[in-house]
Amino acid sequence: MKRVISILLVVVMLLSFAGCGKKETPGGTDDKASTGTSTDSTSQKKVEEVYFFSSIGAYKTLLEQEIEKWNNGEGAQKGVRIVMETNIDNYGTALETMIQAGTYPDLADMYARVDMLKAGYARNLYEIKEIQDLVERFKPYLSQGINLQGDKLYSLPLELVPLKMVYNAEIFKECGLTEPPKTWDEMADYAKIITEKGNGKYYGFGWTTMWTASFQRLAMKATISSTGVGWFNNNTGTYDFKPFEKVIKAIARMYQEGSMFPTPLDQHIDPIRNRFAEGLVGMEIAPSYDVSVYTSQFPAKFDWRVCEVPAITEEGLIYNGIALNRGNISITKWVEESRLPAVIEAFRFMHSKELYKKLYSNSAIIPHEMELIEEVKKAGFEYEMPNWSVMSDITYYVGEPVRPDRLLTLDGDNYHTVFTNIMLGETTWEAEIDALNKRYNDAYKKAKDQGLIDVSIYEAPWDPGKRK
Repeated sequence: MKRVISILLVVVMLLSFAGCGKKETPGGTDDKASTGTSTDSTSQKKVEEVYFFSSIGAYKTLLEQEIEKWNNGEGAQKGVRIVMETNIDNYGTALETMIQAGTYPDLADMYARVDMLKAGYARNLYEIKEIQDLVERFKPYLSQGINLQGDKLYSLPLELVPLKMVYNAEIFKECGLTEPPKTWDEMADYAKIITEKGNGKYYGFGWTTMWTASFQRLAMKATISSTGVGWFNNNTGTYDFKPFEKVIKAIARMYQEGSMFPTPLDQHIDPIRNRFAEGLVGMEIAPSYDVSVYTSQFPAKFDWRVCEVPAITEEGLIYNGIALNRGNISITKWVEESRLPAVIEAFRFMHSKELYKKLYSNSAIIPHEMELIEEVKKAGFEYEMPNWSVMSDITYYVGEPVRPDRLLTLDGDNYHTVFTNIMLGETTWEAEIDALNKRYNDAYKKAKDQGLIDVSIYEAPWDPGKRK
């Protein structure tokens, strides 16, 4: 049933998106719908519509407002209008479905989607002469596997996103908890205390397995500050999930003890965020953009706070933590040459210093360029959201390395499925871990043998560094 609902949602989204391509002229006839051209009803001026399919949820409203301002100002002067559509929960699937259906966006979030880049869905930005000043501006921050794929550039940097933890301070106080948990074992203890005290009114921990990035991002990436290495070791070119044993077992314990908001199997990431905002969840792992989520998208009307993700062991946080290194939009290959100038204008706006400063000034992103951060701090934030100063502190955070997971063809279950089954109690860590490691290492070797792995990207040395 869920699969049917998901498919229907994608179809509805496609119909909505496709509808944006048909604009009525004053005479009542379609005006070049296939090329994205419409007519301004007041001036009869041709307006080139640029279709941007976005995965942004946390600051969606703010970005929509800034796009509308640009559309009515500089964009109107240039005869360009950006039409933004958003899908948060199933972006990759929805984008691929659109493409297969022949509905092509002009701008899309493809920076982390190696399969789409290898399929040639995005243009090489090095080949677009009109944006080389932007390329030069971002040159110090370009990363292999994020912006670059070998000698091709598909996106420019957008932001750094540190991973931290949020908690409901009012629930903590009610439960007699005076400080955040220091380890994942202690977090599981806290979750049990909170759930028992809540007695159905609230639960200890918010989690989702419907979101297939949950174990990857909110468990493993979030705890590299304890391990110093990811599940794929870029220095050795090998997979090893063993460093994350205590994390996965703590998550399993919270589920099996009933300390998670019910049920992580049936709620995606945004509904789980909403449960926290409603005061129904005591703790969640959260990327920095969740400050915007809990202030604007799902306003939390209680005292909530930010802290470091708990350590795996009593040794504490030894290494620098991971900040997600996010790229900005790509220009898709389906943009016709006649429409490229309009798409470039939209692309330039989406990378303008003014927009980046606006987003940072409203607690939406943390740009790579320190000069922009300093300019905003000097001028003062337009809107400094609650907990932004703690959440945006990247003193002990570094950009993450890339991993070849998407390039592998596994002979068996992936880690998300295995970890979900461990959480459910259907299997154990001990029964699965050796086979899981072997499965990934075999698949990686096979991918290398087939020439699918660029070792200059995936086996580039990486060290998060220790905290000083």
